[in-house]
Amino acid sequence: MINRRTFLASSAALLAQTAAPGAAGAVPRILPMNRNWLFGGKTVPGATEPGFDDRHFERVTLPHTNKLLPWHSFDDRAYEYVSIYRRHFKLPAGVQGQRVFVDFEGAMTAAAVTLNGHKLGEHPGGYTQFSYDLTPHLQAGDNVLAVEVDSTERKDIPPFGNNIDYLTFGGIYREVNLRVVPQVFIENVFAKPVNVMDAAARKCVVRVYVGGTTGAVDVTANCARAPG
Repeated sequence: MINRRTFLASSAALLAQTAAPGAAGAVPRILPMNRNWLFGGKTVPGATEPGFDDRHFERVTLPHTNKLLPWHSFDDRAYEYVSIYRRHFKLPAGVQGQRVFVDFEGAMTAAAVTLNGHKLGEHPGGYTQFSYDLTPHLQAGDNVLAVEVDSTERKDIPPFGNNIDYLTFGGIYREVNLRVVPQVFIENVFAKPVNVMDAAARKCVVRVYVGGTTGAVDVTANCARAPG
């Protein structure tokens, strides 16, 4: 059993051993990406392609709703459609050789994300954050991130499929960031409390997952409260 400081030190040491030279000790660069989005309303075929003409799209800032509504007496169907968002960006200096992720804090209700014509996936659910690795499809010069947001009531996404007593609305309603990390990085940390009712034996088991390695690398340790 080790204390928190010892655990963090050992995790950092392992990461330094598996990381590329110069990457040890690096922290993620968070680049806000909330301004200069282009909103095109209802999506149309080809709207996610990089060469699509988006000059007529509305320039918006996130968080954003796909439909402005009064506070009462409106039709739910006004916002229940699939909308299209596009964001042009260039990579900042100093990110060559690193991994670049896009982090969405939330989009209502399902978001299909495409970068430079490559579909990265669809995240179902409007209340949880999600990320995609952009690195394999990034290019020098202009990059186009396109997001089709499905704000309809889909039975495969809770809470739909039954009666609910609230509205979900639509759009990319939370912030978006680019996250730049080394090729080898801490991907996730999971902490599990153990024996919480026993003052003498209580502890927290922490597991650190390291991403970007050639094999599965993780660190597991029992962290007890340091004396005093």
